[in-house]
Amino acid sequence: MAITSALRRAPWAAAVCGLLAARSGPRVRPHRLLPPHHAERSASLSSLSGPQPSAADAHLLRVINYEISCAQQDCKKRDWAKVMGEWFPFEIQDKEGTSRIILTRRDQEEGIEVEVFLPSPAHPVEQNGDQEDNTEDSNHQGDASNVAANQYYIPLVVRIHRGVSSWLEISCRSYPDELTIESLSFGPWAESIDSSNVEAKISNLPEELQQAFYSYLKSRGISSDVANFLHAYMINKECHEYLAWLRKLKGLIKS
Repeated sequence: MAITSALRRAPWAAAVCGLLAARSGPRVRPHRLLPPHHAERSASLSSLSGPQPSAADAHLLRVINYEISCAQQDCKKRDWAKVMGEWFPFEIQDKEGTSRIILTRRDQEEGIEVEVFLPSPAHPVEQNGDQEDNTEDSNHQGDASNVAANQYYIPLVVRIHRGVSSWLEISCRSYPDELTIESLSFGPWAESIDSSNVEAKISNLPEELQQAFYSYLKSRGISSDVANFLHAYMINKECHEYLAWLRKLKGLIKS
């Protein structure tokens, strides 16, 4: 699990409701440079007043233990097979210690693979910039107030393999209340093909073609029910990954 992801903690119960709130890190005061003739005095004072390593280690361990206890209360063990039931159209490949899961499905002549990543923070400024370029895509792109309410999204990449020689890749963002397509690319399995020649930003396509791609995804199993399930699953996964990360950190500090 990436450390930057691990440090982006938020109340998990609120996260399940689509209200992730990133914690702010501790503020660090800038060091004031001392004149050279104060250097020796400063060193002697710091040796007397500075925290001893053992005390600092003990304090760090107390904070880590507190975070572990909070994470243990928030992380829930769920029977995902029961939650999915028979309606879920994909098989899940989930490896502990990773920031993603893989969904796979075989449908007639197609192989479908969905790469789903841990939640990422939604930045209103970034979304505003996208909206200025996507005025014709207002049916799928939420406004800044929606992004502020959602505060996070789940990145996912849908790969559809046709036979053994061609593929279609659709990059998406799944917000708590909508799925948006970012871009798509396609081509044959050939290393000589320049990906920039077959990649397109969805907002640059005609409205009717955009709508058709949303219907295309839904027909391949990327429905609102699947998206809702993935939000619950990935938020729960991030909680457990964070807990495992804290325990490894605790073991490192204690050793």
